[in-house]
Amino acid sequence: MNLFDRLQQWLGAAGAGWEAPDERELHLAAAVLLFEVAKADHQLDPVELQRLQQVLREHWGLDDEALSELLEVAGRASDDSVSLHRQLDLLNERLDPAEKFRLMTGLWRVACADGEIHHYEEHLLRRLADLLYVPHSEFIRAKHLALGES
Repeated sequence: MNLFDRLQQWLGAAGAGWEAPDERELHLAAAVLLFEVAKADHQLDPVELQRLQQVLREHWGLDDEALSELLEVAGRASDDSVSLHRQLDLLNERLDPAEKFRLMTGLWRVACADGEIHHYEEHLLRRLADLLYVPHSEFIRAKHLALGES
């Protein structure tokens, strides 16, 4: 089964504990961004993956099964992705400023999970903040909040 089929299957799945497909699209978009930040320094450390899972679980309230499937699909989508425009458009369309701040804080939490913020991670986070229309002051506030948790 190719990635497109897997994405369609995942987004269209109905079952106990699943959100509506449009809510699942948001989960997937956010998860892909989190994977991109985790991989920005050209390695996916186990501690970053663990923090990524924690952020998704806390942000979306996912159960173990939903989280596991989301990680599998988002990881593949991130590996196969050449652009983040679809994810960014969806997040910009559906998230309010408070939710974008919460996502930005989660992105920072993943970036600093390994005890250092690589310059590639910071560069990507700055670009994502701009593309998500997160004001610079909120970008910095999210960074300080995430660093305070590490």
